[in-house]
Amino acid sequence: MADKNLPIKFFQKRQKDAFDNEAAGGGDMPAWASQEIAVQKSAYVKQVLSGISDTLDRKRKTNNYTPSVIKVKMNQDALAKSYRKDIGNLFNINELNIIGVNGIDELLIKVNDEQVLQAIIKNLDRVNIAFPSNSTVVGISAISDIEAFVPEIILEKGKETEVFKIKLFNYGNMDLNGILLRTFEKFCHDNKLECQRTSYSAELNIYSVNGVTADTLEELKNFDGVQMISEMPVYNLDMEEISEDHEIVVKLPKKDVEYPIVGVLDTGIAKIPHLAPWLHTDSLTYYVEEDTNKGHGTFVAGVMIYGDELEGKDYTGFDGCKLFEAIVMPDLKKQKLYEYELIEQIRDSISRNNHIKIWNLSLGTDVEADLNEFSDFAKALDEIQDEHDVLICKSAGNCDNFQINAPKRRISKSADTVRALVVGSITHDKNATDHAEKFNPSPFSRIGPGPAHLIKPDLAHMGGNAGTDVRNRIVKNPVKSFAVDGRIARQVGTSFSTPRISAIAAGLNSILNEKFNAILIKALMIHSAKYPIEMKMGIADKLNSVGFGMPSSIGDILFNEPNEITLILQDTIEKGNYVDILDFPFPKSMIDDEGYFYGEITVTLVTSPILEVSQGAEYCQSNIDVFLGTYDQKVEKDTTLPRIKNPIGAEGRQNLLSTAVYSKRAGKNMDIPFASERMLISYSDKYQPVKKWCVNLDEFTESNKDKFLKAPKNWYLKVKGLFREFTESKAEAQKVTPNMDFCLVITIKDTKKKGNIYNEVTQLLDNYSFVHSNVKVREEVRLRLNNG
Repeated sequence: MADKNLPIKFFQKRQKDAFDNEAAGGGDMPAWASQEIAVQKSAYVKQVLSGISDTLDRKRKTNNYTPSVIKVKMNQDALAKSYRKDIGNLFNINELNIIGVNGIDELLIKVNDEQVLQAIIKNLDRVNIAFPSNSTVVGISAISDIEAFVPEIILEKGKETEVFKIKLFNYGNMDLNGILLRTFEKFCHDNKLECQRTSYSAELNIYSVNGVTADTLEELKNFDGVQMISEMPVYNLDMEEISEDHEIVVKLPKKDVEYPIVGVLDTGIAKIPHLAPWLHTDSLTYYVEEDTNKGHGTFVAGVMIYGDELEGKDYTGFDGCKLFEAIVMPDLKKQKLYEYELIEQIRDSISRNNHIKIWNLSLGTDVEADLNEFSDFAKALDEIQDEHDVLICKSAGNCDNFQINAPKRRISKSADTVRALVVGSITHDKNATDHAEKFNPSPFSRIGPGPAHLIKPDLAHMGGNAGTDVRNRIVKNPVKSFAVDGRIARQVGTSFSTPRISAIAAGLNSILNEKFNAILIKALMIHSAKYPIEMKMGIADKLNSVGFGMPSSIGDILFNEPNEITLILQDTIEKGNYVDILDFPFPKSMIDDEGYFYGEITVTLVTSPILEVSQGAEYCQSNIDVFLGTYDQKVEKDTTLPRIKNPIGAEGRQNLLSTAVYSKRAGKNMDIPFASERMLISYSDKYQPVKKWCVNLDEFTESNKDKFLKAPKNWYLKVKGLFREFTESKAEAQKVTPNMDFCLVITIKDTKKKGNIYNEVTQLLDNYSFVHSNVKVREEVRLRLNNG
């Protein structure tokens, strides 16, 4: 730490770095679309809609005003955003009638009444005129099938379901939703069903229903407005810890230190001598003491406060925190816990204490996340974090497939949350029976990706190892914490890697003398994360197993050495605008003896995407692309020409975050020092809320070095947003402009250590008239870090 005492820096874009999007020219009709194809499909669609007309007529005669819903399957070639707008033009009559997405290629469309239906049919008939618009032809050609919607039923055959989870549609219309909810509640009352509306999310209409018979289940399947019927998930918790007699010194909070508070959403924390001094004076429980078992929560809390001491490693650099005990899970041997109850208790705990900004959630489900649909639990966690401006650190989940030599299961439902930091496990040690090498993904740690290729887990930390003996019995190589009787306990799991991440997040938030900012904390931790050199595997396997790796300790995250600098750009991107910095301050001294730029660049982007719970795999509705690279020269543009809005451009650009310019050979070499950090993947059109690149300019192909790295060159940074069609149409209807916040962290490192890069880049920021400042750190903490 002696030389690592230069604070990382914030910088702001200048007024001249803000640009307006310039429209592209009109495209040709796609090969799969033609008037002939559209005429045939139009006739078929109208035939299906005639059946919907009969249904609407029957409903009106019984005073049933709930809309009918149809399911439109799209041509696989027609999934692009531009074609979605053409489909929307057919069905969106005066309001958004496309109310949801199933998977990646099915649209759910509401039809309120006969008037709306006839307007849709009129739009379809426009294909029959002599010269229909391209939009009409493409929109109809994009449809591969259409049918009346039938609810999805997810029930295990032969198993008696006690409590049902009934998901109703959200029509995107307050009046229609009110009609649906009242109609459903009356149905339940008339059929003597106990129903309770849950609070997963303001946008999700989900009921817990008891007393469903075989007959009423058939009626529920035919009830207009039901989207899905499933069993209400019930929770279990496996906690077979091993205790041992071992002494560790009790730590006491220092009187003159203001410690951060971490909310521990768990089974409770025992008041043992090691933890009692760290317990916050306030706590919250939803259960009487006789119905609790504080073993799991005590172990989690012990790792958070004593994790480094117990393992004898400076993993987190964490001084400690006050533990807010929120008992949201009972002793499951005495009392059942349903999913909706757990969510309501998490929501209530956080809403009552939203001054606590970091929350540890080492609880979840055993059910594997879907490849396309985000779970209701995840959506609830995302809404809670948005509503109360907090950050949840969430375990990825465990599986025991290694015992039967089967592939690992994917992350559990709830770990597919977009906003939370989801945590996997890395091994701390290796025994004879262990299946994984030291500092590799733990055999029990679930893997990604999440729905829609979401990179989850985000991070990983030490959670233990495991394997099997000669009789194929599971043998654990655990990490240490405490049992409820105060003895040292040993256990494995992502539940116990997660509090190490919570500790770093809480420490960062406490040290930063800034307003709480969840995406800044996430960005700093992910930016600092590295893969252990022992983890010799391809980048795809690393991302699926441990996300972006293991974060550095707190002090290392916030300070630079003289041969490196870390710059942070925080801003908001609106539809129609982008950031283009044509004077990016890359140091001129980082040119080698042959005249080529060299060095390592790490770029991390964390966004707060717009989320839409009805949109299936398109839950993340906004995306940001980052381009960092070189160009030849600035050029003046003629703004009097059509579509030209910006007076300045750049010639000869090359994005150095593109995989195309690097040698494929370098990516396969796992034995050089940079191999453990190298990360260069193509995010293309994937709506990823977190993106990271680690590049070494020495790994350019020879021809690309001559083209793009030979001095003199200028450097640019471009940040551009993209919004899905649903969000753009919704914003247009509401007369607002969609936008999203982002945090971009860039580290430039002089691998040859020729000069003081930190000072040089600071001077360039001044020369180019950037407003910049050192990250604000509480002085007493900074002294402790740099003298520690």
